[in-house]
Amino acid sequence: MNWIDAHVHLQGAQLHPETLQEGDRLGITRFVCSTVVGMGYSPTFDQVRESNDHLSAVIERHPDRVSGYCYVNPRHGGKALDDFRRRIEDQRMIGLKLWVATLCDDPLVFPFIEQAIAYRAPILIHAWRKTVGQLPYESTAAHVANLAERYPEARIIMAHLSGQVESSVQLIEPYPNVYTDTSGTPIGGGEVAIAVRRLGAKRVLFGSDLYGICLASNVGKVLGAGLNDDELDLVMGGNMQALLDGVVASHDKTI
Repeated sequence: MNWIDAHVHLQGAQLHPETLQEGDRLGITRFVCSTVVGMGYSPTFDQVRESNDHLSAVIERHPDRVSGYCYVNPRHGGKALDDFRRRIEDQRMIGLKLWVATLCDDPLVFPFIEQAIAYRAPILIHAWRKTVGQLPYESTAAHVANLAERYPEARIIMAHLSGQVESSVQLIEPYPNVYTDTSGTPIGGGEVAIAVRRLGAKRVLFGSDLYGICLASNVGKVLGAGLNDDELDLVMGGNMQALLDGVVASHDKTI
């Protein structure tokens, strides 16, 4: 059993001390991590660079258990793109993380998407459609669909089922390059089952949104979704492993 948590965050500069032990108990062999917590919605370049330094150090300490998405604020332009390249090429991060500094289909984002395509790197996009309290630059499934249509080669992960599974999976269903993850506290077994039924098991990834979330309950909602063994294997690790293997192939070449 090689289960992978595709959506984890650092707690400040560190991986939460109980993460690996809890993973051992539940069968999670790898955590794919980014670091956005505590920087505010539109962090400075220095804040982003320092946070990615912290993540790089965690990966170096736990290379067999932790992989990393490089977080970028696309408003920083060329210097952020250079930092993304360095994290992938020199520090072996495996993907790109977009949060809420810009909408994911803003032209400011396009150079980062194009570089991620060149690396065959997965792109994890925070997406959430709220009834109240929507942030000004918080992407929804509609923005993800726009991006996927523009860049069919991009390997996109729409986080959190975009908060509203019925409408969200309908919007991304036509785009086979878009996956979604199961993270998000209102998401339960029923929502996971809908996503698998509508998109197919090959387009759904297990994610917990650690560190402030219970890992066991997140595993439980996937186990409670009524998936068969093959579907469960894909969602809980097989799909993310295939994405990771693609990036490893790029790393094995001269990028």
